[in-house]
Amino acid sequence: MTDAVEIYICKPGQKIEEGQMVMSNDIDCKAAAEEDAKQRCKIIPTIEKIVYYDVSGGGFKVLFSYTNPNVVKSSGRKIRPTGGPVPKKKKKAPAKKQGLWQKVKKSLGG
Repeated sequence: MTDAVEIYICKPGQKIEEGQMVMSNDIDCKAAAEEDAKQRCKIIPTIEKIVYYDVSGGGFKVLFSYTNPNVVKSSGRKIRPTGGPVPKKKKKAPAKKQGLWQKVKKSLGG
């Protein structure tokens, strides 16, 4: 029985150390970890690998590792943790050209 589990969630091409780390106190065995991994991969299909580490008692032991067989490549647009897509950035309008009076005023030092 485990008290605390660290979950590392990796996207395609990421190392385990670079993946998102989540703590859980609800997962207590290998079967619960496997069920959780399948559920996470179903919700977020861009997850490639999930590794569960038992960190209770001061140790760092692999509890379960799951590789998603149906991984989907991301389309390049990031998804917010809240569920919605990241808004697109607006382009700045090009600078207006100076008119004749502005050029004359600038040349006279004013």
